[in-house]
Amino acid sequence: MRRAIKRVLCLTAPTAALALLGLSGAAAPAGAAVVAGTAAPPPTVYVANQGSGTVTPIRVATNRPGRVINTHGANYIAATPDGATVYVGHAAGTVTPIRTATNKPGRTFEVGELDALLVGPYGKTLYAVGDDGTVTPVRIATNTPGKTISTGADPAGLSGVAITPNGRTLYLLNYLSDTVIPVQTASHTVGKAITVGSNPSAIAITPDGKTAYVASGFDTVTPINTVTNTALTPITVGEVPGAIVITPNGKTAYVLSSYGTVTPISTATNQAGPPISIPIPGGGVLSSMAITPDGKVLLVGGGGVSGHAEVTPVNTATNQAGQAISVRLGPDAIAITPDGKTAYVVNFGTGRIQGRTVTPIRIATLQAGRAIRVGLDPTDLVIVR
Repeated sequence: MRRAIKRVLCLTAPTAALALLGLSGAAAPAGAAVVAGTAAPPPTVYVANQGSGTVTPIRVATNRPGRVINTHGANYIAATPDGATVYVGHAAGTVTPIRTATNKPGRTFEVGELDALLVGPYGKTLYAVGDDGTVTPVRIATNTPGKTISTGADPAGLSGVAITPNGRTLYLLNYLSDTVIPVQTASHTVGKAITVGSNPSAIAITPDGKTAYVASGFDTVTPINTVTNTALTPITVGEVPGAIVITPNGKTAYVLSSYGTVTPISTATNQAGPPISIPIPGGGVLSSMAITPDGKVLLVGGGGVSGHAEVTPVNTATNQAGQAISVRLGPDAIAITPDGKTAYVVNFGTGRIQGRTVTPIRIATLQAGRAIRVGLDPTDLVIVR
């Protein structure tokens, strides 16, 4: 069964309170996003359930799931900065809008095979990114797809996507050609491919939009000057980097190594600090990260096939890992509420064990609450308010 790639949604426009990273982390964690506005009811988590093709809304105030929304496919999810609309994408090439005021799905529209969904920081355009690296802009006011942009990426070669905080440039990772492809959103112009390390796998952009960090190869991160679109000197990090998040103040990029470390990088000097050791239960891998809005706590998820999975908090002031928090199997995307009080962890499952829950974590105490039942194989989530 196909899982969503993670992507970074950089929202620093006046209407956007936060953004989390992905392949998700504004620096945001990979694959998850938090958006703020006035049109939607008070904070609600929307969970995309890949296995059942549904979306489960969870009211943050009670941590109780609402009525399941049938979208006939739910691999990817994104939300407008004002929180009025959630978009749910199916890998086969359809997108369903959901009005958060009523939690009723609107008319589904076609965009071609999907690998990612992003909403621009000003909430005017949805970008549907195809597996072959094509980009279809969708006008949010009318949910009308525009002309598809061909970027020249290798078929099935897309491994990540990010948008600058001003919404002017999309960056697509071309895994098979070891490049990053810039696309100007106003003119739909595809720029010259930027060569980075082998097999780029994750990207994050600083809040000021000046630098993109691309994880690639066995143990490197390549900074890109977004003004000139030139690659800078690669930075050595832990083995098999798989996700990047950047602190809200833009001073530090944290790079997750699948095999047990997180490396902090000073964005001022592009120098890596000492790696932070993260225990991995059950002989598995680290898979996800998120950072609180105040930048004080980094959450790192991971686990194996032995029935153990954890989220480890890291104090960003000291870069010391705290006591791991037990969650359900396959912790994947993590999203944190705009007030920074609660994190929600998608439990996708692992191997033959399919996940059906989301675990809330109270940030003040770093304690997990009771797992919340959602649909089959939850893979991504957004929080709107």
